[in-house]
Amino acid sequence: MASFTVPAGWQMTRTSETVTLEKDSKKGMTCKIIISATEKGAVTTNAEYLQYRAKNGGAGVSYQNQRGAVTKYEANGLTSFFSKGTMTQNRKTVTSYFYSLSNGSQTLYYQLLTTNNECITEFNEFMTTLTMELEQAGQTNARARKAAPAAPAAPAPVM
Repeated sequence: MASFTVPAGWQMTRTSETVTLEKDSKKGMTCKIIISATEKGAVTTNAEYLQYRAKNGGAGVSYQNQRGAVTKYEANGLTSFFSKGTMTQNRKTVTSYFYSLSNGSQTLYYQLLTTNNECITEFNEFMTTLTMELEQAGQTNARARKAAPAAPAAPAPVM
């Protein structure tokens, strides 16, 4: 149901449930994109997104829950939600940028895990290539490009 372009220099690993893209980076740094297989069901409300994120957003990730912490995008027949969280891994802070993408009948997620902002540019390039099929009157041959939302803000450098 979805397609994308692997950023140059990134390695791809497939399982039945996910595709993981990982960038070789400095020792101890993390630059990883995880894309799930599609699941039946639409995620079209904040409440549905929060349930979906709780199920798929990663063990140990603390997400911001204040008002405005979840952003919704709608374009070209697709609905996307976004939120940001953090976790600690090997004594380093890892930022999670978690997105859902739904065509009205199926949903997938994609997530960037990063310890610094070195791979934000590649992630934004990945997002511009991500497409998902629309389902129209029982047909799945129409394709729509996910609207390229504003890029997630790069984490502020630690001074």
